[in-house]
Amino acid sequence: MPRKPDTGRRNAMRRGGLGALEAVGMVITALAAQTVIRGLLDQDSELLWGVFNWVPGGPVGRLILLGVIALVAMVSGGWAHTRRARDAERASDPGAFRG
Repeated sequence: MPRKPDTGRRNAMRRGGLGALEAVGMVITALAAQTVIRGLLDQDSELLWGVFNWVPGGPVGRLILLGVIALVAMVSGGWAHTRRARDAERASDPGAFRG
């Protein structure tokens, strides 16, 4: 007789992965947004210790890149959060009717 897949462990691993993606998205968003704000207020500051000095366009190009990074991190963290909440709702009430 074939064995049923262990969906409990697979769902737990998936929730853990989504939780990690959510946490990483929040941290990157916080760091990148803080750096963008600092770069806007203090034009002479070095953004993230010069990690993005290779970006063309000078300080404006670096700020745009950091803004895009913050936006992508925010969207991916939010996506992981909503997926995680939807999976938790399913697991807690498997026979619920959604209308």
